[in-house]
Amino acid sequence: MTDAAPKRRRWRRWLLEILLLVIVAIGIFAWKARHLLPNDGRPAPQANLRTLDGQPVSLADYRGKRVTLHFWATWCSTCAYEHGTLNAVHAELDDDEALLSIVADGEDVEKVRRHVAEAGISYPVLLTDRATLEAFKITQFPTNYYLDAEGQIANGDVGISSRWGVRWRLGRAGGE
Repeated sequence: MTDAAPKRRRWRRWLLEILLLVIVAIGIFAWKARHLLPNDGRPAPQANLRTLDGQPVSLADYRGKRVTLHFWATWCSTCAYEHGTLNAVHAELDDDEALLSIVADGEDVEKVRRHVAEAGISYPVLLTDRATLEAFKITQFPTNYYLDAEGQIANGDVGISSRWGVRWRLGRAGGE
């Protein structure tokens, strides 16, 4: 019976420490996402996108699908760390889902092509312009937006994401 009180105090201390960590993590995530576009039912902004071969891509082409928009840059080390995660997510997508990665520093298309090949990227990589980055309020990399099937922003996040996190947020974009 004498061991019960110290064990209870230890468990209580651990639970309080875990609770504190969760509160701090939620605060950090909220602070990082403070500049993102709201998820209030408005459609995603127009986007000037093109493939590495110069073909235009419209977000309207993806109506009827839940879409992950992944904004990144070739110089971003966190973005490079996510390439494997995004390859795995892309391989798991259902027919009603899409992943579009949008490279922010795509002025030198050959540099982007080399980066894509060296990194083993298997998901679509699109080029954009400064106006699109501003319309989506991209100030940090990586930034993700998740669109529902109607093209509305369902949610967004900033910073590194896990495979599970991307899949979960994309699923939530469909109301799951």
